[in-house]
Amino acid sequence: MRDSTALCGAMLIAAPALAQEAAPAASSAQDAAAPAAAPAAQEATGDQIVVTGSLIRRTDTETPSPVTVLSAETLEQRGLNTVTEAVQRLSAGNAGTITQGWNAGGNFAAGASAISLRGLTVQSTLTIFDGLRMAPYPLADDGQRNFVDMNTIPNAIIERIDVLKDGASSTYGADAVAGVINVITKKEIKGLHANVSAGISQRGDAGERRADLTWGYGDLNDQGFNFYVSGEYMKQDPLWARDRDYPFNTLDWSRICGASGSCLPNHTWNGISANGTVFGLYAPPGVAMIRPVATPGNPSGSGRFSYMATSNPCGRWTPYQLSAAQIAQATTAPTSGIVCQGNQAEYLMLLPDVERFGVSSRFTANIGDSHQFYAQANYYKTSTAATSSPHAFNGTLPDPTSVGTYSVIMPVYVCASGRGTPNGVNTGCDATNGTLNPQNPYAAAGQTAQVLFRSDRIREDEAISRTLRGTIGLSGQVAGFDYSASFVAANSKLTRIQRGYVKPQRIMDVLARGTFNFTNLAANPQSVWDYIAPENATVSNSDLWQATANLSRHVIDLPGGGVDAAGGLSYRYESIISPSANPGSDISPWDRYYNVNAVGTSGSRKVFSAFGEVQATALDMLELNLSGRYDSYSSGQKNFSPKVGAKFTPIRALAVRGTWSKGFRIPSFNEAYGTPTTGFVTRGGGTFCQTYAAFCAAHGNNVYASQAFSMGLTNVGNPDLRPEKSESITAGLIFEPIRGLSFTLDFWRIRVKDQIVGVNNTAPVLDAYYRNNGVVNIPGVTVRPGPVDPANPNALPHIGTIRALYANANRQVVQGIDAGFNANLKLTEGVRWISSLEVSYLDKNHLTLIDSITGEAQPPQRYEDTLSPCNNTSCSGSPRWRASWQNTLKLGGTSVTATAYYTAGYHVSQVDFGATPFDCASAVDNGAATYDDGTPVQCRSKDIWNVDLTIQHRINDNFALSLNVLNLLDTKPPFDPNAAYSTFGYNPAWAGPNIMGRYFRVGAKIDF
Repeated sequence: MRDSTALCGAMLIAAPALAQEAAPAASSAQDAAAPAAAPAAQEATGDQIVVTGSLIRRTDTETPSPVTVLSAETLEQRGLNTVTEAVQRLSAGNAGTITQGWNAGGNFAAGASAISLRGLTVQSTLTIFDGLRMAPYPLADDGQRNFVDMNTIPNAIIERIDVLKDGASSTYGADAVAGVINVITKKEIKGLHANVSAGISQRGDAGERRADLTWGYGDLNDQGFNFYVSGEYMKQDPLWARDRDYPFNTLDWSRICGASGSCLPNHTWNGISANGTVFGLYAPPGVAMIRPVATPGNPSGSGRFSYMATSNPCGRWTPYQLSAAQIAQATTAPTSGIVCQGNQAEYLMLLPDVERFGVSSRFTANIGDSHQFYAQANYYKTSTAATSSPHAFNGTLPDPTSVGTYSVIMPVYVCASGRGTPNGVNTGCDATNGTLNPQNPYAAAGQTAQVLFRSDRIREDEAISRTLRGTIGLSGQVAGFDYSASFVAANSKLTRIQRGYVKPQRIMDVLARGTFNFTNLAANPQSVWDYIAPENATVSNSDLWQATANLSRHVIDLPGGGVDAAGGLSYRYESIISPSANPGSDISPWDRYYNVNAVGTSGSRKVFSAFGEVQATALDMLELNLSGRYDSYSSGQKNFSPKVGAKFTPIRALAVRGTWSKGFRIPSFNEAYGTPTTGFVTRGGGTFCQTYAAFCAAHGNNVYASQAFSMGLTNVGNPDLRPEKSESITAGLIFEPIRGLSFTLDFWRIRVKDQIVGVNNTAPVLDAYYRNNGVVNIPGVTVRPGPVDPANPNALPHIGTIRALYANANRQVVQGIDAGFNANLKLTEGVRWISSLEVSYLDKNHLTLIDSITGEAQPPQRYEDTLSPCNNTSCSGSPRWRASWQNTLKLGGTSVTATAYYTAGYHVSQVDFGATPFDCASAVDNGAATYDDGTPVQCRSKDIWNVDLTIQHRINDNFALSLNVLNLLDTKPPFDPNAAYSTFGYNPAWAGPNIMGRYFRVGAKIDF
């Protein structure tokens, strides 16, 4: 990397670093989430505060930018234990949010959670800690997008969370395109404080234990210093699909039928649908099947399989006798017609096993009357463990690879020195140094054999994230200036351990040596299992350090106001070293894991920044704010981000506000330097065989051709990428007719150009592949075939992967309206009503695809109110409406809070896969779930909602008790066979609390 570029004559930048401390409680019409909480401020000194998103001290909190505040009290009232839970319940969060449900298996950024404000993905939302940046999570969302993991933020010392719902690159730099999450911790804690709680679902699972202990000493006002230390621990047990009711505990959805009597298919292993269709031929875990290879050297067998075990071939699984017609349909099934049925959902984890432990400390000291020093340190460790179903011995390796599908071919001869090969020949074993393979019934005839087998050992994924962070700072006043300077250093280390993942070369080897027993798995020593599936441990690190300094002062008085200015400088270093957990190999191409992504990246850069702000107020009613920031990256990119904000208050009860800004997002390390990363989507099914009749006919219109299949989208880093550029506009009203009652209404719009994209327009690629016998002549795109059809090995396979470099290409527009209502009113003596309603309406989420070579633009794809964008959200959708409404009654020492959450349903159109928005027939043509007769299961998903109840009672000044009943009405998640590629039967992005069911938690607080 090149060194950062010097900036001569740069204007001063005011990093909002040290001005991030706690403020005293106050109500604010700007605060649409916590009417009784602290204002959206960073530091209070007398009557002046510094608001998140600004650099200048002010006497009110209602800035031109919309800010939502979640206080610690609000989190307690809502029964929210963590920053993650609190932020992900925000109505402004939309498509692309990473919830805990994604960590139950298959998440690129295993173990992490983040929010996507405005649906612009997690890397367009900047998460900061006390106004300072944090080290990003070492793994990238979808192998592309860097972000901050909110699971590593301490919860016990939170003062509040400020959510700036406006572009803020002019203040904070890159990545603040959609907004900023500023988690602000307590500046001063005195005494001893302990919290304990325990929870469990009504069904007796997903137990939770939580405890924190904080001790502080010193009074800043009286003694001039304060020190505190805090520790916290939380354990969350897993939630399994098998412990929930139908249809969420199985992939047999054949009991769900339409008005005509036609039903959904049964997608369990060897499941039989209501119309008699057999779902392929599978070997459930521990079951082994075999068939001969007709021509020596062929990579696949032919004909029907038979069971290798002569007695009880299905083991613990259920044997099912196929009819004569079904045997004819299942052309590879045993001649006997016996198949072994099993339910994959038995292994499906809905929420992972999570354990968290953290320690934080802070020392603050006044230096004279005008200066203050602080030092803060944080340690946090989060361990997330998930499991998934055992892997089959056959499969296809992820990119980058030069080899195809391995079909598990058993050789004729075995010997101790054998070296496995994909087709079972040339293993180094023959009649002179080996013996006939005792497990190959066709060996005596000189034939190799194909084995269909799935291990009986589950796959395990453990992500252990450890974050270290230290900060020092000095602030105060000198020569009429307010100043602040800070230094932060942070490291995020992730150890990812994967067990039970097999390597095809190792399977070939044990087959060549005859050391694996398919009919008696208990006879296989642990050393053989360890050889086939060696533990895979990968350690990744991200580092960040940043030095900032700023000055601000009042410049001139004006009638009813004045002019203030601020400016400062910042210098930052950031790096990620994230090695591939499954790197490609030209020397031993088969000695890699199935289903372990090859993504990895390594890079570093330095950033020099300068920015400033001018604020003018006049006539006690007009405010104008101008700010700008210049960033220079050692990787060559430079950017200036301006912002203009204004607020007009013609009368005390009404204010009109608005902002205009430009922002940018620097290419992530993965986008610039990443190795190939492959994510899988589901295609086919529905009317696929009508569209591509010739392809399906070549496969005899069997299940392989007609059912949905997985397709990989492989993206590769591109160091020549430009930053994404954005333009943001907000305009709104604040109406406060009486003190304690306020309404807000804000319009917002964000335009992004030069959007960094990988493979996202798959429809023309699929069309070319299936119509041109696998030949695709689209510039910049490479395709690779997928696994062959066992019944028709010579026919064109389904497409396997589509590969392309990341490129600057697309444009995106998102816009909508936020509305808020706040009430904090005394109803009668000793009774107070607190209410907070927050509503977000997504009017547009339009993506315009632009050819990165020709520059030709296509008509915009409309994602709002649909299941898209599937590429970025795993088909969790862009709901048009999201809302939350908290109501609290305070009666002396008791408070009762009910909070309702709502997410609107959406049309099932997978627009980025070729469907026309809001056209049900088109949705079916492009993969939407159908009954057996081809009619859609649903054109729209149902709305998702639930209600939480919290009761708190303070016994005295030292003791308090609480009861949470989450999902009070035990509202079930709506059945959704389209969301998340039909993996769960519900939408894990929005219906996580619903699948949990009614949940009880009791807690106690002790304060001395």
